[in-house]
Amino acid sequence: MPDRLLDLNALARFAAVVKHQGFSPAARAIGTPRQSLHRTIDRLESELGVRLLNRSARRVRPTDTGRRLYQHALRVLTAAQDATALARSAKGHPQGLLRVSAPPLFGQLRLGDVVRDFLTRWPEVRIEVDFTNASSDLFEGEHDLAIRIPAPPSGDYIARRIGTAQSVCCAAPSYLAARAPLHHPSDLDRRHERVVFGAPVAAPWRFRRGVEQVDVHADSPRLRVDDFHVMAGAVVAGLGVGLVPGALCTEPIADGRLIPVLDGWTPESAPIWAAYSGRARENPTLLAFIEMLEQHMAIPLGGLHVS
Repeated sequence: MPDRLLDLNALARFAAVVKHQGFSPAARAIGTPRQSLHRTIDRLESELGVRLLNRSARRVRPTDTGRRLYQHALRVLTAAQDATALARSAKGHPQGLLRVSAPPLFGQLRLGDVVRDFLTRWPEVRIEVDFTNASSDLFEGEHDLAIRIPAPPSGDYIARRIGTAQSVCCAAPSYLAARAPLHHPSDLDRRHERVVFGAPVAAPWRFRRGVEQVDVHADSPRLRVDDFHVMAGAVVAGLGVGLVPGALCTEPIADGRLIPVLDGWTPESAPIWAAYSGRARENPTLLAFIEMLEQHMAIPLGGLHVS
């Protein structure tokens, strides 16, 4: 017999207590008697067999297990709210203008096909797409939907993880022939040039091997650029080691223009986020577009996939 699923209303009440840092403020926020909240949390802890909250006279704080459950609860509740909104908006149909913002590479690899299929299916829809890698506020450009990698845009929004982007650490044969061998990520800090994608203060390169994790800071790179195609071309030209998106390095690796390095070490994949306003739950055009986007993301494609 399958394990009994947690009650959605109990999860919502638990999340409210954590969010508002106490039973009384949570009870006021959701309009539920405080004692009823206490009983719900007691039953939830009893059902799970683990303590979720540390309670004192002055404050309520989640335990380590409670913090992890809270993060899961937020995702589950968001999905449930979206499903409810989708069902309620079923009487409507996609129409009107949809504004989307996405990184250029994601647009070339994924979004172009989604847009074409969506417009073909829904002739009353118009779509405007802005391609940018900037992490600006979703609503500064009045977008309905923003796709961002690896972090969602700032602002008051709902962020849904729709997939991951995987890169390969590689270099050109000509570069490797003139440099010291690369056996460990820390070797990148010693006599190796790097080609980096990102902001002036780029995030460190994170590598994993089993349970091991190593961060390599991309300080003073040979080249920093905010275009993946230019970055991949520079790595192929032998200017240094780079984390090249899987979709851009498959062919160069196959024909010998690039060689993967750091055998056994895998660069950390980057989450792909779809962010939108909470008000957008009542927008059948947006909800239908996100649904089609997730269907496309379920189809494997070099470097971009659902995790």
